[in-house]
Amino acid sequence: MSKYWEIFRITWQQFLIYRVNFVIWRLRTIMQLLLVYFIWWSVFKSQVQVFGYTASSILTYILAASLIRTIVLSSRASDLIDSINTGSIVNFLIKPLGFIRYFLTRDAADKLFNIGFFIVEISLLILLLKPPVIIQTDIAILIPFFLSIAGGLIIYFCINFIIGLTAFWVESSWGVLFLMSVFLESLGGGLFPLDILPKNLFSALMLTPFPYLIYFPAKLYLGGMNYSEMLNGFVVIAIWILVLILLMRIIRDAGFRHFSAVGN
Repeated sequence: MSKYWEIFRITWQQFLIYRVNFVIWRLRTIMQLLLVYFIWWSVFKSQVQVFGYTASSILTYILAASLIRTIVLSSRASDLIDSINTGSIVNFLIKPLGFIRYFLTRDAADKLFNIGFFIVEISLLILLLKPPVIIQTDIAILIPFFLSIAGGLIIYFCINFIIGLTAFWVESSWGVLFLMSVFLESLGGGLFPLDILPKNLFSALMLTPFPYLIYFPAKLYLGGMNYSEMLNGFVVIAIWILVLILLMRIIRDAGFRHFSAVGN
């Protein structure tokens, strides 16, 4: 266990070393939040309700989605691509270090570091902008909310990890990773609540893993789901987690069989 704590500590030290990169990343996150926030704010200047949402509910959704994005979509699993391309992945074959657990530990360190800064940033924005947000206090809603975030964490890690594993066969997986991040951001519900889409498209989308990264937890926080919708959502999350974990292990084993390293 101590070795994984050391990995966690080293990951945090790397953030402090590359401070400029981290500051630019946080500025990008804040600018994205403000852009989406003010777009929706301008919409509600002339209307009381849009797509069944009031100003307070949609602005709460945007802020909740931003928090969930910080927790779920921040990841170090992409480091896997570098490990494969440089050949350093061979360390997992010769050292007593869990392959998946190593990247999970770095992932946890990344998320905690980002969450700490996000809490400070969102607190300042709320004090300055004073948006009409909804503060959820119902424990019967908060428990499923946090459980759904945990499910989204696992789904996103698996998707990212599977994309990273393709580096065993292709020269560069960064393009695929970038396109997937854009794809997940839009279809995950980070820019708008997905239930404003046409009903057939929305129903089909809810069978994919993407809405459960941001939209589903944010919607739960608003208390906008009945018991049946909530239960169906968690069933889909559980199915996708099982499918993705199985697929991740199959691709990992195939990748290690394909991998070869030469040199000292």
